[in-house]
Amino acid sequence: MRDLIRRAAVAAGATALMLGASAGAAAASTSAPASHLYWANNQAGTIVEANLNGTSAHIIASGQHGPRGVAVGASHLYWADEAAGTIVEANLNGTSAHVIASGKGSPYGVAVNASHLYWANQITSTNGTIHEANLDGTSAKVIASRQNGPSGVAVGP
Repeated sequence: MRDLIRRAAVAAGATALMLGASAGAAAASTSAPASHLYWANNQAGTIVEANLNGTSAHIIASGQHGPRGVAVGASHLYWADEAAGTIVEANLNGTSAHVIASGKGSPYGVAVNASHLYWANQITSTNGTIHEANLDGTSAKVIASRQNGPSGVAVGP
């Protein structure tokens, strides 16, 4: 069931197909409070925004080398560009995209809370890392090492 985007009720565990055959869909996130759905399309090198039910999908950022994860903060989107080894920040509508962290190996997943940004990095299949940085990408540090192929990260409430 690769390249499908599904919605899941956290308590019930049931899923509903939102978008089928979304080639290269690498990760999805919602805005808070949830009003839009965002995802990275790795094959197309784009970041896509849609309504929560999957309608009105449109590209808001293109020209990415290998986007692998999207996180939604209060006023910005963040994504990992695995092929470029970068973490990118943009406005919620995709404008003003710019690299805030570079030289990060193979970042795969991104998560954000009110004060920090987190990402998984697949350095090698047996020596991956989890990183933390300020929201502007500064003060990046490894907070977990020797991870076996981490491909995503999430921040709980």
